[in-house]
Amino acid sequence: MVVVAGPRVDRTTLPDVPGLEVHSYVPDLYRQLAACDLAVVQGGLTTSMELTAAGRPFLYFPLRHHFEQSFHVSHRLDQYGAGKRMDYDESTPESIAEAIAEEIGREVSYRPVETDGARRAAARIAELLS
Repeated sequence: MVVVAGPRVDRTTLPDVPGLEVHSYVPDLYRQLAACDLAVVQGGLTTSMELTAAGRPFLYFPLRHHFEQSFHVSHRLDQYGAGKRMDYDESTPESIAEAIAEEIGREVSYRPVETDGARRAAARIAELLS
């Protein structure tokens, strides 16, 4: 199992458990996400959309009182039918374990993520310059 602590959590404060790799940073994280059986993530847009685009099951826990994660990201993921939203304050270890057991290995059928954003942006800019 791989844990990415991120920049705000000192990885040395996390337990040293056999079979658990703890990293502060993982270059090309999207590759790990695309190959994972299940991700448990905070609920940021980039990570959630990487998982959606890769068609991987995931649980996400939006930060309370974080407008983007609580509303925008959740709304966007709902549009794709992606991920399982969880509430950190209301989740118990048992409910998280239950959600993991339900989601891991599940075939997902998310709506495809658009891949032509750069082309569409260039076309709109070209219209403005014409």
